[in-house]
Order: sequence, then structure tokens, then C-alpha cells
Amino acid sequence: MPIIKSASTTTASESSTNEAREALDCLHELSQLLNTGLDKKTLTSCVRLLESGVHPDALAQIIQVLRTETRSTKL
Repeated sequence: MPIIKSASTTTASESSTNEAREALDCLHELSQLLNTGLDKKTLTSCVRLLESGVHPDALAQIIQVLRTETRSTKL
């Protein structure tokens, strides 16, 4: 027997997805204003790490170290 989703379930899911997308767009705009150099994919990864409990200062330090190493390998 096929499972049929109700309109309210689909709408709630779509609403949640739209809210997440809007939040990411706002975060990306803020990131651009602050000149962080982080793209949407990287920001999404950072948000997921933070939501899973990674300490924000530790994440910031890791990003700085990775940038330093990336710059040094490009030279």
C-alpha cells in the first residue's frame, strides 16, 4: 500500500527547508560583509559541526590553521 503524505506534512517540511535556506543565505551575507572568505558549502559544514557540539573557538582555530597551511603550500 503506497504511503501518501498529507499536504500539511509536505508544507511543514518545505517550510523548514525554506527557513534553513534563508538562514544560510543570511549567514553567507554576513560572512561576505565580514570578509571571512567562506563559501556556502563551507559555512554549511561549519554550522553542522557547531550543531554537533564542536567548540566555536576550536573551529575558528582550525580554519585559521588550514588557511595558513594552504597559503604556504601555494607559494
